[in-house]
Amino acid sequence: MKKEKDLMPNNLEKKLDYKFKNKILLKEALTHPSFQKKSLKGKKTNNQRLEFLGDSVLNIIVTEYLYRKLASFSEGKLTKIKSVIVSKDILAKWANHLSLGKYIVLGKGEDSAGGRKKLSILADCFEALLGAIYLDSGLQKAKKIISSFIKEETELIIKGKHGEDYKTLLQEISQKKMKCLPKYCLIKEKGPDHKKIFCIEVRLKKIAYGSGTGENKKEAEQDAAQDALKKLKVIK
Repeated sequence: MKKEKDLMPNNLEKKLDYKFKNKILLKEALTHPSFQKKSLKGKKTNNQRLEFLGDSVLNIIVTEYLYRKLASFSEGKLTKIKSVIVSKDILAKWANHLSLGKYIVLGKGEDSAGGRKKLSILADCFEALLGAIYLDSGLQKAKKIISSFIKEETELIIKGKHGEDYKTLLQEISQKKMKCLPKYCLIKEKGPDHKKIFCIEVRLKKIAYGSGTGENKKEAEQDAAQDALKKLKVIK
């Protein structure tokens, strides 16, 4: 009888409704860099290269889907929608839908630190898995597997039930280009208690990049993030 651990990739294949021809690709996609296992050739095997590939595969699939399905939308609007769909938060959400966290092979330290629930690890692993499917069966199969995810998120955004997550986009941009995280500061509150308006300032490396207002702090932070993205010329 196989151990439960040995059965885990098979369970993931059932969730995906896809069976890998090359099981090595699946194992590599699930192996986080913190797990320092070496291959027979002496090279360290982890999912970083597949994540790199999967990121490009994801982008072309999402871009083509939005281009074909949202024919009346401008390039700027399509770019904003795409930025939400390919964000770490959404990819981690998709990873959780597949229960991907329990299949990831982690080093002991990362595992004990709660790595299976970290958004970045889940998102990266999802991209690596997509890259593995692409290598195993091509673009059409990868597209088929994630099309329902993309369709659902797109519909939520258009219906206004998802919202454009400017905070997530700003965080990704600031981490990549400035190596820092945005800090949101409450500047002031105005209005009566039953109808308060919150004023928030967002700072990058202690420098104010944007400000916003809202009826609650979350709304004001999104507004501030949007203002910062405009000043950074990420959006118009």
